[in-house]
Amino acid sequence: MTGPADPGLPAPEPLDARLKRVLRFMPAPLGIVTSFDPESGQPVGLAMSALMPVCLEPPAMAICVNRSGSAHDAMLRAGRFCINLLEPGQGGHVVPFADPAARDARFTQSDWRQHVHHAHDGVWFIDDAPAAIFCTIRERLSFGTHDVLVSAVDDLLTSGSDDILGWANGALCRPAPLTS
Repeated sequence: MTGPADPGLPAPEPLDARLKRVLRFMPAPLGIVTSFDPESGQPVGLAMSALMPVCLEPPAMAICVNRSGSAHDAMLRAGRFCINLLEPGQGGHVVPFADPAARDARFTQSDWRQHVHHAHDGVWFIDDAPAAIFCTIRERLSFGTHDVLVSAVDDLLTSGSDDILGWANGALCRPAPLTS
C-alpha cells in the first residue's frame, strides 16, 4: 500500500499512472464494437475491454467510449452498435481496430457481415463470433474523457462457442475456469 510520502523516498507515481498499470493486468473480455456513420453508411469500430453486462431484466449492456475516438460521434448518431466477442482464432481482428496505423485493414476479413434486422440495418458483425450482441443506446453518462453508453440488447447471434478472447497484462489471453 502506498502511504504518506517519506521525504527520503522518491515521489510516488501519479495516481493515473498507477491505476493504468493495475488495469493493464486486470483481465477483461475483449470485443470489437462496431457501428456505422448514418450519413455516409461507412462502418466504424474500435477494440475495447470496457464492456459489461448491466442487467437481464431488461437485457442491457454498457460500454465506455473515449469521446476523442474516431468511432464515438458516428456511434452516437447511429444510436446502435454491436459488441463482437472473439474466439482465439479471430485474434487477427484486433490489430486493425486497436492500432490507428492499421485502420485500412478494418472490415476487410471475409467473415464480416451486415445485420439485416430492421432496427440494426447497417451494423456490421463478425460471422461465427462466439457472440454478436446488438444494442440500442438508451442512456449516456459523460465522465472525464469518456461516455458510458447503457444500451438495450435487441438481438444476439451466437456461434455456440464459449471460448472467448480476453485482455490481460497488455496482451490477448484466454480466460478459462480454474480446474482443481
